[in-house]
Amino acid sequence: MSRRVVIAGAVAGVLTLSGCSQAGLTVEDAYKVGCPALDAVAASGSVVGKVALAGLEQLRDSGSVTGESKQWVDVAIQFLSDPAKVSEANKKLIRDGCAAHGHQLQNFG
Repeated sequence: MSRRVVIAGAVAGVLTLSGCSQAGLTVEDAYKVGCPALDAVAASGSVVGKVALAGLEQLRDSGSVTGESKQWVDVAIQFLSDPAKVSEANKKLIRDGCAAHGHQLQNFG
Protein backbone atom coordinates (compact mmCIF):
# COMPACT_ATOMS: atom_id res chain seq x y z
CA MET A 1 0.00 0.00 0.00
CA SER A 2 2.68 2.54 0.92
CA ARG A 3 4.49 1.90 -2.36
CA ARG A 4 1.28 2.70 -4.29
CA VAL A 5 0.84 5.88 -2.27
CA VAL A 6 4.37 7.02 -3.05
CA ILE A 7 3.97 6.22 -6.74
CA ALA A 8 0.59 7.95 -6.93
CA GLY A 9 2.02 10.97 -5.15
CA ALA A 10 4.96 11.16 -7.50
CA VAL A 11 2.78 10.87 -10.58
CA ALA A 12 0.30 13.42 -9.29
CA GLY A 13 3.10 15.78 -8.35
CA VAL A 14 4.69 15.58 -11.76
CA LEU A 15 1.36 16.20 -13.45
CA THR A 16 0.58 19.13 -11.18
CA LEU A 17 3.97 20.75 -11.65
CA SER A 18 4.05 20.18 -15.39
CA GLY A 19 0.76 21.90 -16.13
CA CYS A 20 -1.97 20.25 -18.13
CA SER A 21 -1.44 21.85 -21.50
CA GLN A 22 2.34 21.54 -21.31
CA ALA A 23 2.26 17.89 -20.28
CA GLY A 24 -0.25 16.92 -22.99
CA LEU A 25 -2.53 15.25 -20.47
CA THR A 26 -5.36 13.06 -21.63
CA VAL A 27 -8.61 11.94 -20.07
CA GLU A 28 -6.94 8.61 -19.30
CA ASP A 29 -4.45 10.51 -17.13
CA ALA A 30 -7.33 11.53 -14.87
CA TYR A 31 -7.96 7.87 -14.09
CA LYS A 32 -4.26 6.98 -13.83
CA VAL A 33 -3.77 9.69 -11.22
CA GLY A 34 -7.20 9.82 -9.65
CA CYS A 35 -7.95 6.16 -8.98
CA PRO A 36 -4.83 5.36 -6.91
CA ALA A 37 -5.20 8.65 -5.05
CA LEU A 38 -8.88 7.98 -4.28
CA ASP A 39 -7.96 4.53 -3.02
CA ALA A 40 -5.15 5.95 -0.85
CA VAL A 41 -7.40 8.64 0.61
CA ALA A 42 -10.11 6.08 1.34
CA ALA A 43 -7.54 3.99 3.23
CA SER A 44 -5.78 6.69 5.21
CA GLY A 45 -6.73 10.25 4.33
CA SER A 46 -3.33 10.56 2.68
CA VAL A 47 -1.52 13.73 1.62
CA VAL A 48 -1.44 12.18 -1.85
CA GLY A 49 -5.08 13.20 -2.13
CA LYS A 50 -4.19 16.89 -1.91
CA VAL A 51 -1.61 16.55 -4.65
CA ALA A 52 -3.99 14.55 -6.85
CA LEU A 53 -6.75 17.06 -6.12
CA ALA A 54 -4.61 19.86 -7.54
CA GLY A 55 -3.79 17.77 -10.62
CA LEU A 56 -7.41 16.81 -11.27
CA GLU A 57 -8.58 20.40 -10.79
CA GLN A 58 -5.99 21.53 -13.31
CA LEU A 59 -7.07 18.84 -15.78
CA ARG A 60 -10.75 19.77 -15.32
CA ASP A 61 -10.00 23.46 -15.81
CA SER A 62 -8.00 22.77 -18.97
CA GLY A 63 -11.22 22.01 -20.86
CA SER A 64 -9.85 18.74 -22.24
CA VAL A 65 -12.21 16.57 -20.17
CA THR A 66 -15.81 16.23 -21.37
CA GLY A 67 -18.86 14.01 -20.98
CA GLU A 68 -18.77 11.09 -18.55
CA SER A 69 -15.10 11.66 -17.82
CA LYS A 70 -15.79 15.24 -16.75
CA GLN A 71 -18.53 14.01 -14.44
CA TRP A 72 -16.11 11.44 -12.98
CA VAL A 73 -13.40 14.08 -12.50
CA ASP A 74 -15.88 16.42 -10.79
CA VAL A 75 -17.00 13.68 -8.38
CA ALA A 76 -13.39 12.60 -7.75
CA ILE A 77 -12.52 16.22 -6.92
CA GLN A 78 -15.49 16.37 -4.56
CA PHE A 79 -14.36 13.16 -2.83
CA LEU A 80 -10.77 14.35 -2.49
CA SER A 81 -12.03 17.66 -1.08
CA ASP A 82 -14.52 16.20 1.41
CA PRO A 83 -15.24 12.45 1.28
CA ALA A 84 -18.14 12.75 3.72
CA LYS A 85 -20.15 14.84 1.24
CA VAL A 86 -20.07 12.26 -1.56
CA SER A 87 -23.28 10.26 -2.00
CA GLU A 88 -23.34 6.48 -2.40
CA ALA A 89 -24.43 6.97 -6.03
CA ASN A 90 -21.39 9.14 -6.70
CA LYS A 91 -19.10 6.65 -4.93
CA LYS A 92 -20.47 4.02 -7.32
CA LEU A 93 -19.70 6.36 -10.23
CA ILE A 94 -16.09 6.60 -8.98
CA ARG A 95 -15.75 2.82 -8.56
CA ASP A 96 -17.31 2.12 -11.96
CA GLY A 97 -15.14 4.73 -13.71
CA CYS A 98 -11.97 3.33 -12.21
CA ALA A 99 -12.96 -0.25 -13.07
CA ALA A 100 -13.81 0.73 -16.65
CA HIS A 101 -10.29 2.15 -17.01
CA GLY A 102 -8.52 -0.86 -15.49
CA HIS A 103 -8.12 0.38 -11.92
CA GLN A 104 -9.65 -1.80 -9.21
CA LEU A 105 -10.06 0.12 -5.96
CA GLN A 106 -9.01 -1.92 -2.92
CA ASN A 107 -9.89 0.47 -0.09
CA PHE A 108 -12.74 2.49 -1.50
CA GLY A 109 -15.98 1.77 0.37
